[in-house]
Amino acid sequence: MNALIREKGGTFSLNKTEPIHRWYSYVEGYSSCLIAEELKALLALNPNIETIYDPFCGTGTTSLVASAHGIKSFYSESNPFMQTVIETKINGVHKLDADIVSAKLIEYLAIINELKIEEHTSWNGFEKFFGEKQLNELLTIKNLISKEDDELVKNILTLALSSIVVKVSKMTRRGDLRYATEKEYREESVLECFAEKLNEMIFDIQHHKAMVKCGTSKVSDDARNNDYVDMFDCVITSPPYLNGTNYIRNTKLELKLNDFITSENDLPCFHSKGIVAGINNVSKRTAIDTILPVVEPYLEQLHPVAYDERIPKMVAGYFRDMDVVIQKLSRSIKSGGLFTMDIGDSQFAGVHIPTHQILSNICAQYGFNLYDEEILRERRSKNGMVLTQRLLRYRLEK
Repeated sequence: MNALIREKGGTFSLNKTEPIHRWYSYVEGYSSCLIAEELKALLALNPNIETIYDPFCGTGTTSLVASAHGIKSFYSESNPFMQTVIETKINGVHKLDADIVSAKLIEYLAIINELKIEEHTSWNGFEKFFGEKQLNELLTIKNLISKEDDELVKNILTLALSSIVVKVSKMTRRGDLRYATEKEYREESVLECFAEKLNEMIFDIQHHKAMVKCGTSKVSDDARNNDYVDMFDCVITSPPYLNGTNYIRNTKLELKLNDFITSENDLPCFHSKGIVAGINNVSKRTAIDTILPVVEPYLEQLHPVAYDERIPKMVAGYFRDMDVVIQKLSRSIKSGGLFTMDIGDSQFAGVHIPTHQILSNICAQYGFNLYDEEILRERRSKNGMVLTQRLLRYRLEK
């Protein structure tokens, strides 16, 4: 793997210029070039790969790369907004007529130029995240899109608007979604940002539709509910990192824009639909019913020093849930199948959690043999501890 891909491929940054991949930027995602290189290596080991599964699909990078190779993909994803991104970028593009859809989208560019902006004073509490001008423009475009009869065109337009919703808000996504500082904030025109994004998507449809050679199929919302048996030739995925990031709250603006929630009070209902990975997935009253023996030593270190009593519960819950996911993978991957996992380790209150080692221990119990391990990059935590992002490569022997 070349140095650039190793250094940048573990982040989404390289996808920002990649056709179709760039339709929605995902801070927590990896780049298509990393997956393309990995798939190339896996095909060298098994030229007969016909099915790929990603149990934590995010915006669908693995599935889109698989499609470009003509390989049928399957996915699980607990965030309903991310599911719409996957479905629009892959299944939507795969079945659309480029000329017809492009023509309809171009019509919207003309409409936007003449659009009469409506006045909106409230949005179920979400108005606080936007300037008055931006809120009015955003909801006017949203209402315009809602009247579109062609479902595929509507989905593309909604994705275009969703992709800019943070940019035009008072918020910024730097790890977590938060209010931008005065230095970070830049007032944007929703109309201009939307037109720019839509032009980009039209270009990709006109010139790069052919890269989507086949569709993708959803297995489940929750990766723990994968009930397939001997179905997949390989798995390429990046599970949520054990780092406290709230993956649902980070997309609350997109969830609201797409009508998956009415107010912020609706966000907790999504936390139980995925694995425990962030501190908001547990409460002080949460009881972790299963604590894996391999995790116990780290919990003993955490209990006396953790700055929040939920942290040990989060760590225990994360590996309990990942144990279920890996067990299900051992059933659904064919014998001899290949499994690549992108993962990073963590630290809390100075206690190092070697996520890669613990997960490899769990994998070994279910027949996954680690045949290769590659460090993609190193980073330092606030206390100076060196943490790593790795690719772990396994082969399943049943």
